[in-house]
Amino acid sequence: MLVARFFFVAIPAAGHVHPTLPLVQALMARGHEVGYASGPGVEQTVAPLVTRYFPAGPPITAEEALTRWPEFGRLRGKQGLDFLAREVMFPFAATAAREVLDAVTSWQPDVLVFDSFTHLASIVADTSSLPWATTTVFPGLIESAGAHPFGIGLPFPPKPLQRLATPLFWPLLRFVARRHDRQFNAIRVEFGLPPVRDSFLKSTQSPFLVLALMPLEFEYPRRAWPPHVHFVGPSLWDRPHDYAVPDWLEDLPRERPLVYATIGTVQSLYQSTFFETLFDAARGLDADVVVTTGGNPADLPVPPCNVRVERYVPNSLIIPKAQLVVHHGGASSTVGTLLHGKPAVVAPFAHDQPDNAQRVRWLGAGTAIDPFGVSSAALRGAIETALASTAMHDRAASLGRQLRRYDAGQTAAKLLERLAATQAPVYREDIRHTGT
Repeated sequence: MLVARFFFVAIPAAGHVHPTLPLVQALMARGHEVGYASGPGVEQTVAPLVTRYFPAGPPITAEEALTRWPEFGRLRGKQGLDFLAREVMFPFAATAAREVLDAVTSWQPDVLVFDSFTHLASIVADTSSLPWATTTVFPGLIESAGAHPFGIGLPFPPKPLQRLATPLFWPLLRFVARRHDRQFNAIRVEFGLPPVRDSFLKSTQSPFLVLALMPLEFEYPRRAWPPHVHFVGPSLWDRPHDYAVPDWLEDLPRERPLVYATIGTVQSLYQSTFFETLFDAARGLDADVVVTTGGNPADLPVPPCNVRVERYVPNSLIIPKAQLVVHHGGASSTVGTLLHGKPAVVAPFAHDQPDNAQRVRWLGAGTAIDPFGVSSAALRGAIETALASTAMHDRAASLGRQLRRYDAGQTAAKLLERLAATQAPVYREDIRHTGT
C-alpha cells in the first residue's frame, strides 16, 4: 500500500472539524501521515490525533466570533448566507490562505482535504496543483438535476407551487451567492490566479472527490448525484482525549423515561429563552431530563428537580441511554440521534437546521417545533407525544440499524487512498467496476 501524506483544512468550528476526525484516525491507523490546519480553539482537540498541526487563520475561534453578533442565532436563508460569508468564511480564507500554502509547500502532502466551508480550497489547490477532496455534512448544497432546494427548510414532498418553483431555486441561489464572488476572487488574484464565476458557491467543491459525511438515507430522492460524490455515512466524533466519564452518567435513574436535550455549541450561546421554556416544559413531565448548555449552567434559571444540567456530555454516551432526544437539528446531533435509533423532537433555529428537521419528519423518526414561538405546554406535549409514539420509535430504530452499517472513516480513507494513487477523479462507477 502506498504510504501518503494527507493535509486537512477546516474552519475552526466543532461542527466542521469534528466530522473529519474519524477520517483522520482511519488514515493514521492505515499507516499514513496526516497534517491538519485550522484556527485556535481546536488545536488541543486535533493535535494529539495527527502527525502535525498547523495553526492558521484569524486569532479567534468561530464560537468567539459568533458571540459578537447575537442576531446570528436567528438568521436563515440569504441573511444567514451573507453573515457566514462576511464574518466567518471570508476572514478565514483571507487570513489563512498564505499560511496554508506555506504549510503545504514545507510539508509536501500528496492530497489536500478541505471542509466545505473552507473557501481557500480552490486557491490552495490551483496554486499547488495537488489533487484535493471536499468533506461535507451539507450534501443538500450539491447542485444536480431535480435536487430539492436546501437552506430554507421546505417540506418534502413539495407542495404544488413549491414543485413549480424548484427548478428556479438553484439559479436564484447562484445569483444571491455571486454577490460574494468579488471578495473571494480578490484573494485569487492576490495569488496570481484568474477570477472565476461562482467562486463563492463552488470554490469548496472538489472536481476530484466529494465525501458526503452523511447517510444517503437522510437525503431526499433526486435523479442523480455528480459522479464523484460518495456518501460514506455518519462521521461522528465527540470524545476529547481528556474527557473523564462522570459517575452520575453511569447511575442515571431508570424508573421512567430519560429525555436528553441539547441545542449545540453555537445555538447555546444565544438561546437562553429556549432553555427557560424547556425547564418549564419539564416541570410537568413524567420523565427525567438531562440538558447540556454549552455555556455556564449558572447563567440559567434554577431547573426543576427532574432536570440535570451539564455544560457538556458526549452525545455518544448519553443518547444510547435516552428514550427521546430534543435537539436543534445540527448535522451531528441529528445523525447521531438516528444512528442510535432514537426518535427526536427537533427545534431548528437557523442555517441547515430547518432542512434537517424536515428530513427527520419526512423519515417518520420524529417531529419538529418552532423554537421561537413554542410555549412550554406545547413543547411538553410534543415530547409526550413522541415518547408515546410506537411508530416513531420503530422507525428510528430501523434507521439506526441501517446507519450502523456504514463505516465512514474506513470508507473515506480508502477513497482518499485511491485519489492519492491515481491523482484523478474518483467516480462511483469506477469504484463499482473495480470492487474497491
